[in-house]
Amino acid sequence: MLKKILPFLGIALIFFASCRKEDAIITASTELRFSTDTVYLDTVFETIGSSTYELKVYNDSKESISIPRIRLADPTSPYRLNINGTATNQLDNVEILPEDSIYIFVEVNAGEVQNQPDIIVEDQILFELNGLSQSVELVTLAKQAIFHFPNRFLVIGNGPGAVVIPYSIINCNESWDASLPHVVYGYAVVDSACTLTMDPGLDVHFHNNSGLWVFNEGQLIVAPGSQPGQGDSVTFSSDRLEPFYEDVPGQWGGVLGGLYIGQGAKANINNLVIKNAVNGLRTDSAIYSDQLIIRNSYILNSSRTAFYAGHSSVDAQNLVIANQGLYGFYAFGGNYEFRHCTFANFWNQSTRQEACVQLTNFLEFQDETGAIRRVVRDLSNAYFGNCVIDGNNEQELTLAQDQGGLFNFSFNDVMLKLDNDPADRGFSINDPGFNSVYVNLVSDFVNRQENIYQLDSLSQLIDQGNTNDGFVVPTDILGKIRNFNGLPDLGAFERQY
Repeated sequence: MLKKILPFLGIALIFFASCRKEDAIITASTELRFSTDTVYLDTVFETIGSSTYELKVYNDSKESISIPRIRLADPTSPYRLNINGTATNQLDNVEILPEDSIYIFVEVNAGEVQNQPDIIVEDQILFELNGLSQSVELVTLAKQAIFHFPNRFLVIGNGPGAVVIPYSIINCNESWDASLPHVVYGYAVVDSACTLTMDPGLDVHFHNNSGLWVFNEGQLIVAPGSQPGQGDSVTFSSDRLEPFYEDVPGQWGGVLGGLYIGQGAKANINNLVIKNAVNGLRTDSAIYSDQLIIRNSYILNSSRTAFYAGHSSVDAQNLVIANQGLYGFYAFGGNYEFRHCTFANFWNQSTRQEACVQLTNFLEFQDETGAIRRVVRDLSNAYFGNCVIDGNNEQELTLAQDQGGLFNFSFNDVMLKLDNDPADRGFSINDPGFNSVYVNLVSDFVNRQENIYQLDSLSQLIDQGNTNDGFVVPTDILGKIRNFNGLPDLGAFERQY
């Protein structure tokens, strides 16, 4: 019986296949429908490819349609297509089943932009049916930029565990003005005895695993003479310009961190925004007492640690450190002065166990033999005045001391987020070093989800500061005068009535 049926099945399959082919029609009366009439590909740099954007093409009729040709209007344009699963800028005889759809994916590499800061790049996707032609516009803005590509490599270690750091050296005593953004691949290095100056309003964009390294005896000067709140900040961020990436953590910063102030180097920073790095700022092995002076700046959206300081020397005023996957500020030994700074960690993208601020004078690591070793570095001084340390953990301050080294700290008029059970805090606020601290006040930030850490009307941080630190930092991070009719507010922002 089966032998008799099989020939009929074969004939039936051939019949239906031939009918299926005849049902595919080409008609001028049936128009395609598109998910949009214009695909706007967000701003890209002149030689960097965009993200992938999608266009959906619908056949609303009850018959199959075979499109003789789908193609770019300009075959030499910088756009690239993937049509219904085929990577090509032109595809013939594309079939869409009745009441079905296909996808076209679009990317752009804007080529080289000449003689102007930016340019509009345009093209069309053409759909050629018999007697009918339809199109979808493609539009993107391409920006010109100054690129820094690595031409040297530093290898640390041996064998499979070796770390390779690609880098390039910036011209000695160079100034970067704000006329064009800079885009960095690998590490851009400020060399020994050289100074890099960044003018107010400059944008610096870093590729994945890239950063800026100020080397031994080098110096970085950021936004000299700029005034807080005037919109002329220098910004360090990633090289992805699409709105989707605006606040995505972890897009840049290599093994040394995003901005690395190395041993014997110096940085004088004003009005800087560091955002969306893996580790935002790292300072190491200070030789000079003015290793880092930082004013009116932000470190935001770090996927790991915002500011790692290894036996460093830091003078910070009006600094906001917020929204990081591990620590906001981690100090391993050193000398620190923080006045009117806001440390806020309300990270919600993963589970976080670490405190926003950790002070320690030792570091443990495993050596090549597998043994655990401990290195002790004196914490000579860690001063926090009129600051806020807040977040969504039960406790946002950790103190870890080795009795073999100095461990000196002072919290003066600081709001601390601490465990409600004093026995679980690991220290007592009655210990030396805690002077007029406030525990678990309501900060009432305006909008912490949007990284806006100004104080709202119900904030308990208002008028809780001391005048000594207020006089040292007489204006807030926005340039507003601190309220001396009463007392200054805690943190980097002074509430304005």
